[in-house]
Amino acid sequence: MSDIPGGALAGLGDRIRRLRVARGLDQVELAERAELDVAHLVNVERGDATPSLDVLAQVATALDVGLSELFTDSKPGPAVVVLRGDEVPTVDTDGMALQVLTPRAVVPGLYAARYRISATGEGVRPVRHEGHDWLFVLGGQLLVEFDQESTTLRAGDSVSFSASVPHRLSALGEQPAEFLAVGATLLAPPRYADGPG
Repeated sequence: MSDIPGGALAGLGDRIRRLRVARGLDQVELAERAELDVAHLVNVERGDATPSLDVLAQVATALDVGLSELFTDSKPGPAVVVLRGDEVPTVDTDGMALQVLTPRAVVPGLYAARYRISATGEGVRPVRHEGHDWLFVLGGQLLVEFDQESTTLRAGDSVSFSASVPHRLSALGEQPAEFLAVGATLLAPPRYADGPG
């Protein structure tokens, strides 16, 4: 993945602020939930600071949204959205790169992203959020740690799990870990006219 500067973080601070306000939180409350310094959160919301992916993961968890929701305002829209490989913005900070592959324009509550975690980086600190995640390793070795267990995945391996279980991701060995992450959040429970079945 290449580092594409420019619009990848455009509007990020506004989206965080709108999500925070929609949840009835002030900046101090969100900072406490995300375990961040209030001044740093204020600067991120103003667009005066560029947060790391680790910080964004903390904010997303504190707001109870998927990480991809911080990168797009897309509303449900066309039935087909094509993203060309050279058009997908990459956010590359602190040894981790992220490409959001699904603007939430087709299926609300579904996201797909491509990640690269540097072999020398610390990875992602434990996060948890709504929904379910599926990870598929493209290259390198990915260590996935849960509360009571961990697993090492290699190219071609995958894992699926409830994203409400705290999970930490990091690269093992000397190569970066590259993987696809697909997640889904059920926006509302299905309704049945005469009950299930």
